[in-house]
Amino acid sequence: MSGRVEQPVKNPVEKYLNIIGMPLALIVFLAILFMPTPEGLTVQGQRALAVFWLAFILWLTTPIPVWLTSMLAIVLLALTGGWDYKQAFYRFGEEVIWLMVAAFIIASALERTGIGKRIAYKMAYTFGRKASTALLGLIILNVVLAFVVPSTTARAAIVLPIALLIAEAYGAKPGESRFGKLLMLQQPVANNLATAMILTATAPQIMAWGFLYTMAGVEIPWLTWLVAQAPIIIITMILMWIIGMKLWKPEVKEPLGGLEKLKEEMAKLGPLTRDEKSALAIFALVLFLWATDQWHTQIFFGLKIPFSVVAVIGAILLFMPKIGPLKSWKDAKVPWDLMIFSAGAYAVGIAISDTGAAQWMARKLISAAGLSEGVNPYIAYAILLGIMLYIHIIFSSKTVRTVIFIPLYIILAQSLGIPPVMIALPAAFVISWTISLPFNCKPNLIYYGTGYFNVTDELLYGLIVCTIGYVLYLTVGWAWFNFLGSIGFIPGWTG
Repeated sequence: MSGRVEQPVKNPVEKYLNIIGMPLALIVFLAILFMPTPEGLTVQGQRALAVFWLAFILWLTTPIPVWLTSMLAIVLLALTGGWDYKQAFYRFGEEVIWLMVAAFIIASALERTGIGKRIAYKMAYTFGRKASTALLGLIILNVVLAFVVPSTTARAAIVLPIALLIAEAYGAKPGESRFGKLLMLQQPVANNLATAMILTATAPQIMAWGFLYTMAGVEIPWLTWLVAQAPIIIITMILMWIIGMKLWKPEVKEPLGGLEKLKEEMAKLGPLTRDEKSALAIFALVLFLWATDQWHTQIFFGLKIPFSVVAVIGAILLFMPKIGPLKSWKDAKVPWDLMIFSAGAYAVGIAISDTGAAQWMARKLISAAGLSEGVNPYIAYAILLGIMLYIHIIFSSKTVRTVIFIPLYIILAQSLGIPPVMIALPAAFVISWTISLPFNCKPNLIYYGTGYFNVTDELLYGLIVCTIGYVLYLTVGWAWFNFLGSIGFIPGWTG
């Protein structure tokens, strides 16, 4: 889980958008606000729509921080009469905000104890005895770490020194070694795909969960997300490992100098500390309660513990004296800028929905696209999923793409007569597929900095993996999601 509102390195397109963003947003805002009210749209809906488009453009072009845009949007909703100000400010108390606060506290505890590093060294030493298994082992390591270190950047920081030690053991040199190139290329891809498999592994996925809950009335259990994603992610990882070894066949099959340095680093960690044990125990409890969400009433004699409440219970235990490893609030790294950004995003999204502006806009978009109610859900699924998957090449921020596309997809699905979960949930599944260019996310940039691969290498590998994933979502994924929906495992999926 990212510790701040995501601020990746900007590409040339994004730098240009920075320049034109503010004047464009103001022009569009004023034009919508003062134009004659269109037929089918209320005056309040028109005002909410003006605020929505201002926020949309500012979030997309980022001339000011995204959290500042959220604050501005909430104030403008109140000042223009686009929505009741109490409703706008109420978004700071949304359940999903509490869920994210608790999730960041849990992430802080796991990061502070260093349990992820211990797991990483052990797995790397076990798998590192052959080139092929070393490559596969670090892919698996990224998956394991995604459960216990819910931060893409923190996982990259843990795995990078281990990957460098393995590269050294195999005699790999930056810019020369095929093994080194593949080793470093696979890490950010595995990091991001592992994130995509686990709902709580990054904040934008939790935000998407919140939009589905607040705008569509669908609560996706933690285990449902994992089970739905696992086949696609696992198959993709296996294929990317095989294809990677075909494209960049390792020159050396076994380490040249052994793995003594890894063994030395493992020895330095010593035995498990009390803090590591308590953090692991509390996290295991949280995972158990999340994974058994659908069976709580049977396990706890009729008691159902909500998803967000489980996270807050975990956060409380981590701070509890003589129980948890966190000693004071300073130990918790909660990014309040992300909470403000999220609250504003929910305020704008719900405002245009409640005032009917979203439905009016969706009807216009559907009419312009030549679509109508009753369109084949698979066609809509394929087109909208493809847009969400590949748009990361242009717009890097997971957070901004979540805020823009997930509410839009929910509204479009409702207007087309398609259950929103059939469009918005798959879109949420690919939020973290930011794997094509160094500036797409921080892990990509971290591994790019090693010098083992260039931009063209990453673009080639990223597009290959994205296309594998897209084909799998269109085939295996669609069949799998429909099956899970038919047995009631994915709420609201009625395909």
